[in-house]
Amino acid sequence: MEKFPFPVLINVAFLKLADLFRTGTNLLRLNILKVIQLCEKHLNKITNCDEFGCDLEGVGSSSAIMGERRNVHHSIHRSLESNDRVEVEAAIFATSQLCPHSKLFASGVCEKIAIMVQGLSTPMEMKLKLIPILQQMHHDIGMVSQVRDLCLKLLVAYPSLSFVTVVLHTLTKLSVTTLVDVSAQVHLLLAYLQGDVRHKVRMASLQNLLYTARHAPHSWSKGSLQTLVEVADRLSNEKEKESVLSVLFSLSASTAVHNLAVHRDTFLAHCYSLNLNVVTFALGVMSNCAMATAGSADHAHELEALGRLLLESLVTIQLRGARPLSVLLSSLVKVARHTDIATMAQNTIVSLLPTFPCSHVILACRALSAMVKNSGDPQVTSKLVRYLQECSLETRQDIMLPVATILIEHHSVLDCSDPARRAILPSLHSALWSLPASSWLAYKVARKASSMGFHELAAPVYLKLTGHVTSSKYRSWLYGLEQFSAAQLVLHGHTSPSSLLPALSKVSAMMNNTFLLIKTSGPPSSFPLDYLEVLASLYDAHMKLLSTCVGVRIVPPPSLSASANLEHKFTQCLQQFCSVAECLSSLYSSLFDGDHATLEYIALLQQSCLLMANAISSIALSLKPLLSPTTPKEVPVLKRGGTELSGEFGSKYMLGTICNDVLKSVETAASSLKIVPLGEEHVQALTECSAKMLSVPVLLPHCFFRALQHTSVKLALSPALPAVGQSIMVQLNSHMTLSVEGVVEHNGRTRLYRSPKAVHIRAVPKVEKLLVHDAKTPSLCALERTEQIQQDYFRAEFLFTLPAAAYYTITIQSNLLDQNHTVWRTGQSTAMSVLVDTEENLKQHQQRQKEPPNTNNMPVSNKPQKV
Repeated sequence: MEKFPFPVLINVAFLKLADLFRTGTNLLRLNILKVIQLCEKHLNKITNCDEFGCDLEGVGSSSAIMGERRNVHHSIHRSLESNDRVEVEAAIFATSQLCPHSKLFASGVCEKIAIMVQGLSTPMEMKLKLIPILQQMHHDIGMVSQVRDLCLKLLVAYPSLSFVTVVLHTLTKLSVTTLVDVSAQVHLLLAYLQGDVRHKVRMASLQNLLYTARHAPHSWSKGSLQTLVEVADRLSNEKEKESVLSVLFSLSASTAVHNLAVHRDTFLAHCYSLNLNVVTFALGVMSNCAMATAGSADHAHELEALGRLLLESLVTIQLRGARPLSVLLSSLVKVARHTDIATMAQNTIVSLLPTFPCSHVILACRALSAMVKNSGDPQVTSKLVRYLQECSLETRQDIMLPVATILIEHHSVLDCSDPARRAILPSLHSALWSLPASSWLAYKVARKASSMGFHELAAPVYLKLTGHVTSSKYRSWLYGLEQFSAAQLVLHGHTSPSSLLPALSKVSAMMNNTFLLIKTSGPPSSFPLDYLEVLASLYDAHMKLLSTCVGVRIVPPPSLSASANLEHKFTQCLQQFCSVAECLSSLYSSLFDGDHATLEYIALLQQSCLLMANAISSIALSLKPLLSPTTPKEVPVLKRGGTELSGEFGSKYMLGTICNDVLKSVETAASSLKIVPLGEEHVQALTECSAKMLSVPVLLPHCFFRALQHTSVKLALSPALPAVGQSIMVQLNSHMTLSVEGVVEHNGRTRLYRSPKAVHIRAVPKVEKLLVHDAKTPSLCALERTEQIQQDYFRAEFLFTLPAAAYYTITIQSNLLDQNHTVWRTGQSTAMSVLVDTEENLKQHQQRQKEPPNTNNMPVSNKPQKV
């Protein structure tokens, strides 16, 4: 069912299960019940459910399709009054499963549950099972109010520990789900936190307060926040105080932070507590409050003091668990972005790395990565290199990848002449190959280096790894990666067209070799080959532009005809960059399973291509800037005759920084050379733009190596083709109905990036061959439908009018839509052949297809047969 969840197959399978359930043993019925529970998401496709009301637990498991059946409701009501304990427990399970799906059943059983809970004949353990059902009574406000009144009465009538904790949790879930009386529920929980002397009741109240803080923080009033802050001051139990500050920390990360900012002095007092977890959460609350009110001059001194306090606490909390350290490091990163303590913080964290366990080193490396700015600190780099060299082999095996990531980031921001930068590459090589059985770890480090543009490290590692594999496919893959990294190193240091053109020619040859090697290795998806093909086209576009610029320098335009010829060449260059941008846009829209970093980088590559096209248009052709209508993200638009920029490229990648620089240069050149004839100045400006773009090494994004989620679409057409090569026959002057069923398949993992919510289906009819030669080719319209995906299944129907006798081809294209209604071109495309003719001709055609081939008139060979 997971592979082919079509309604026909599901109905047949469940009808067979229902028959086995009716005639089978209790063990067989138990197994069938487990099957129904596992296939719960496919139950809405069942059309005949008369056979499934055989057992109360079966009813509960199939509640999605039996929610409004009155006979089922009556059976459950009757079973709740039974004297058999097993039957009552099964009825309670069925009630809990059916209430979320049926308003009618919930309203009818609510009064019954109230009578049973308040009745003296119902056992106490049975009441504790009935009370959680009340949190499902969320269908209307009247029912919610009735349930809340009942629960408040129960709190007074049954003050035992088990009753209070269950009722408080039920009220909290009901209030948060319906967003009704959330403030009243917060007041109730605060009252139990302050007034009840039992530790477990107070902890249960704090757990419910944390739930409301995470799911409904906007419902907390200023008075409730002040009460909770005062409770934190009065509590003597450190565990309870830690839980209160955990609630306040969750609230400080929401819209309630502005009401907490007035209590900074109170949180500052908690920073000197002996409980380090209390100190951590108090510092986290103070950091969130400081970020919410940042901006004033006096506030800068307060942030710096807070940063120093965080650093002092970091030295103390270093060995006290991952959660406090994570909260403390995230707060330190926030403060470091708005102050000048980033360098001090990095030095402190790196100095503490030898005392951290491996799990804490990974957290520290993430914080260091977030604090690396445009200029690195050589002292931090030297300490990291020294730590990597001096740690034990066992520790190095675990922390090699995160530490190597930080060193690669420092390598990209340090000055080229810095000794600390020059020490990174040899130290990484020596540390990497000193580990036993380090081939897989070396590949992961090289893969990370390729995704960050550090090809000086990746190329030799790939080359060395080719001797560590026995499979020819893996060897081709590694050789292809080595060729790509080596191609990026060829362009390093070339700035003039005379040196760039030979380098680009060599890079084009190496990119072709890379494409062939990667293709030979058989990559798991088409993205690596498509990506390499687009990059090869991008280098060809730069080569053509530079060749045109060299032609202008060799033969200046002496006449109008020569100038027109050069304008035609520059127009071709512009069109080629636009074509590459269109290819990148198509590649972007095909990556439904791509991670966010991959999509962001591909969008940036496309924007760089459009920037080059705009540069050619503005400088060499004296035209208005051109933009592609299929840009995934907004591109800064060039303004003619001014230096004001309409936007900026993202600076997360080095390519974004270079694009911002090129954008300013093009704006200046377009303004100053507007009235100057095409000559050396124009060529020099375009050459500098191209050289700057080529100076940035191209990355291999994460999706090039692997995809953490996989989504595909399978289509089934009705009517189906009789056989391969045959056509569906439709009588002339009639309509054709086409039903398209589809299944969305995935790898079973949690959706990491995006989930399919709908599918857009487009059916395009086309005339292939007219049966009447003098007839006019009819004009046909494409039909489109957008259908919601229900439990990985969708269905759409089309009605075609095919007016002429002819052979038609109907192409079905499907595209996925995510939760943001973005269209992704990742669906399946299929086609079917249709024959439209008169009834007599269709019968003759069917008869000819049924006749066996005539072998009597086959030519006889005169060649002698071999014996």
